[in-house]
Amino acid sequence: MKTTISNQLLLFVILLSTLPLMGNAQPVYVPGPANIDTSKFAHIYFLRDRADEFPDNWLAVIMNDDRGFCVKAKMNHIYRVNTLLTGDTRFHTSIHQAKVEISLPLSPGKNYYVELKPERQDDKSVVGRMKILDEAEGKARTEAFPHTIQDRYCILPITGNHDFRENAWKDTIRWYASNQYDYSFMPLPSWELIVRTPSRTAFSFRNKSISNTYSEGGGILYQPLKKCSSETEFENYCRGEFIRSTLDKQRDSLLSWEVKPVTVPDGMKYARIVTIENRNIGDDLSDGKPLLIRSAYVVFFWTDKKSKGNTACLYTSERGLPNELHSISTLEERIRWSWDSFRLVKKNND
Repeated sequence: MKTTISNQLLLFVILLSTLPLMGNAQPVYVPGPANIDTSKFAHIYFLRDRADEFPDNWLAVIMNDDRGFCVKAKMNHIYRVNTLLTGDTRFHTSIHQAKVEISLPLSPGKNYYVELKPERQDDKSVVGRMKILDEAEGKARTEAFPHTIQDRYCILPITGNHDFRENAWKDTIRWYASNQYDYSFMPLPSWELIVRTPSRTAFSFRNKSISNTYSEGGGILYQPLKKCSSETEFENYCRGEFIRSTLDKQRDSLLSWEVKPVTVPDGMKYARIVTIENRNIGDDLSDGKPLLIRSAYVVFFWTDKKSKGNTACLYTSERGLPNELHSISTLEERIRWSWDSFRLVKKNND
């Protein structure tokens, strides 16, 4: 049983059990450029705080005719969706094509409250009910809620760019490790999955309505290192060949870097955090001003049952003008959060 997506509609279906997070709380931050004006956000609280008939199911909400993923709600949760959209904005659920829709007149800085509840009909079908609450009831229920309210961001959804579609497929992402095993990890809240292959898992975000210069990327990439006999040799690789491999000789100039220790999960031999800042010449800027790129990598090495070495990196990276970028320490904190969720898991049989 698992959540499915068809034609950009997230349907309400029975949830596939996911790996426990081992106490790994979600990082709290506003995705996007560091200088984004959060005072202009409208905040829509989706409340599924009361018990219903479907404790193991998600109820998904879509914004503006499938143009922007909004939220998928679990029972006993409240979600706060933050958006820069204004004016009449539509939200709908669709369960096996039984569509329920509401409209909210969004204004900057305002709060809105919507109760979510899947309901079984007389004919045994299920619909996703949405009820707009008045401010007094909505505020009282959110203040009484004993758990953390989950933030989601649909800042400026546009066709072909479901910005900040957090965990739209699953709570965890699986990535190829061998014929028998995958690595499973939690993606960062701002990451939108764009490609997943045996050699590469890539996430990205860019929305020109927010900034012509800011972009964010991340994921996992294999690296060419196949033999490594000691931790010292691995650290030297990270300090030398790996850092050089991240730079474009024609466009990038290295400004600073640092290599630090990091926890090593079961199944791996060596791992290091590498942070890099470099200047980048961006062709997409009309005035030709250079951009900065700040990146945080976890580079790791492991051997399989045949003693064959493998190296890859988990990373997050921002590119933009200096006032748009978060600090290196912030990016390091985010990638450590994702890295702490890394697990070696057996492949599914299906």
